[in-house]
Amino acid sequence: MSSLSDFSDTDRALLVCLPYKVGVFVSYADDEGGERDDKQEMDRLEECIMAIAGLHISKPFTAEIMRETVEMREQWSQWAAQSWHVPEEAEQAVKVLKSRVSDEELKNYRAALMEIATTVAQAYGEFGEFDDPDEGGGIFGSILAKVTKNLSSLTQDDADHPMNISAAEDSAISQLRTALTL
Repeated sequence: MSSLSDFSDTDRALLVCLPYKVGVFVSYADDEGGERDDKQEMDRLEECIMAIAGLHISKPFTAEIMRETVEMREQWSQWAAQSWHVPEEAEQAVKVLKSRVSDEELKNYRAALMEIATTVAQAYGEFGEFDDPDEGGGIFGSILAKVTKNLSSLTQDDADHPMNISAAEDSAISQLRTALTL
């Protein structure tokens, strides 16, 4: 199993900041809805990162990265201001990981970034699966269940494409998907 301690400070910083930057990148892609949707998207971003951080048994390397992302919360506003080059940074992260982690760990990291992107894009408007929180689990439980279910695949069929994702958000997600598959 890989560990963040196996990476240089520069590579580690890239891997850790990218999950947050991905969410901000998608959120900033569509400025419809004003501050209300921004707040909901940032709330979903944090909840999604925290949910993935909780997957320590099934996805330990990805969970370690997400836990570090949460621990670096004081840098989130700085990362948000630097979120305009996410596709290029995602491509660089894949290059860094390809030579150092297992195929499964790389797949899990890619899937986590895509899950963050789609969760943020779906945060405003029709929440789909998030409209009715799980009994006893609340919205966090719903997100954790969805993340666990979807982390095994990098892309979804177009038939499963959520209708509440704007064209701008969809474009941002497509850019990310392309960068992650290079």
